[in-house]
Amino acid sequence: MAHFAVRSARLAVGLRRWAFASLLFALLLFASAAAAAQKCPSPTLSDFEDRQVASREYDFWIEVDHIARMPDRQRAAQIPHVYRDIFSDLHKRWYALDNWMIYPIRLDEYHKSKPPAPRVNGGVAGYPNMYAQGIALALFVGYPKQTQPLILQDLRSADLEAISRGIYVAGRVQESAFPDLFDDLKRISFSDSPCADEALQSLQSYSLRFTYPVSGTGVPSGRALGLVPLLVPRFQKQPERYARALRALLHFAPAPKELLADLDSKDATLRRNALFALADNKEPIAARYILAMAADRDPKMRAWSLQLGFEKRRSDFTLLKPTFAKLMQDPDFDVRLAATENFASRQDPICAAPLLGLLKETYRTGKAEFFTLTGSADYVANEKFGFDSGAERVPTQNPRNDAALGRYANWVRLMEH
Repeated sequence: MAHFAVRSARLAVGLRRWAFASLLFALLLFASAAAAAQKCPSPTLSDFEDRQVASREYDFWIEVDHIARMPDRQRAAQIPHVYRDIFSDLHKRWYALDNWMIYPIRLDEYHKSKPPAPRVNGGVAGYPNMYAQGIALALFVGYPKQTQPLILQDLRSADLEAISRGIYVAGRVQESAFPDLFDDLKRISFSDSPCADEALQSLQSYSLRFTYPVSGTGVPSGRALGLVPLLVPRFQKQPERYARALRALLHFAPAPKELLADLDSKDATLRRNALFALADNKEPIAARYILAMAADRDPKMRAWSLQLGFEKRRSDFTLLKPTFAKLMQDPDFDVRLAATENFASRQDPICAAPLLGLLKETYRTGKAEFFTLTGSADYVANEKFGFDSGAERVPTQNPRNDAALGRYANWVRLMEH
């Protein structure tokens, strides 16, 4: 009986342990799923309607302006305050008509600059968020010894808000001055963190020293080019997610054999994104595949070839132009539109007659694209034909557009002769 009691007690203990382990496993699964469902708290689009926020941003602008005018030692002592108390609020928002030019200003002669504009009738003047961020970033760039530990602390934090702030600042500084950030940005970029994509984008800006699209003036670090072998296998599984990152790196690195093989894939998504990733590569292979894509049976692929081709260097574009010119007569409306508007954006008169055809087609069928095309017509000819802008954005048969179409048709005839 005693033996049975001991066995029963052991069984009860075992069941309790199993139940506890099962509960712990379930909680871990729940926590993992919750983390996966989280989003990186990146800057969100805001408007100017919140006067309280606008007023706070203006006060931040006044404060960082004051700090930037301090003597060197005093400025250095203020870096943690600017980073944690000011920038942590500013970077959370961006404005479509405000944050178009956030970059570090020059600190060395800042004391000679004009002070912030005063409030007007209690309102906020200028672009307080943009100016305040620009000055704050200038302070970070000017004092790397004080700033780098703060960024590292954020990147190694468990708090997504802090991680997002560290990623944001890291993407606006240079590896040469902040050399210790690479490994942490890389770790986050290739993790399951909700901020992985944002970290990868910042890692490129930080280590390649240019912003997309590739200008050809960036100087990559050796560690940056070492990311290519890590990105290629991820690209094979998620091409749309990693194509842009590879494109920036492959401007400087040899084309991976896996991506070259993808150019012949039966999977249109893989084929298209492989070509996108190789579009800025130094090797001449991309132009050949763009030509093949321009003849693809899928109209979306033909339109995509135009987008890639018109971004090519001038030496490569000469090979593409005859094929792209034929796409202005493509059976698909969207392809014709894309080809014609791309040539118009270069003011190439080769598009004059196809553009006239599209103008007549969209005018007759009432398509809103008519108004974009009228702007292209004016731009190609470098003159105004007097088209009606159309308040409702729907073309109507009216004398003004009839006359403008006639004037443009006369211009096309003169161009052809």
